[in-house]
Amino acid sequence: MNQAQLFNEIWEERPHISELTGLPLLPKGHSQWHWQFLHVLNKGTYTKWKENKENIILARPEEHKIQERYPKFNEIHDRLKAKYNEENKIQTFKN
Repeated sequence: MNQAQLFNEIWEERPHISELTGLPLLPKGHSQWHWQFLHVLNKGTYTKWKENKENIILARPEEHKIQERYPKFNEIHDRLKAKYNEENKIQTFKN
């Protein structure tokens, strides 16, 4: 499945509101529509989850640019990072 197909599936499955703020999303066909699909765990670093629907949330384009400012994003990020690390048996060390 390519990214466009994945985004279309997510669009059909979820309400068209931001998962960070609850604001309505831009309609399909808008020039920034694809910017509303935010990878919580960076798709370059967490390549195994690039196409994992759980790793993609819906957010408005302006929210995408400042995602770390939203406590909800950070909660989701921390939960998914722990799950990813557990699934991939990545050890994290704390000082």
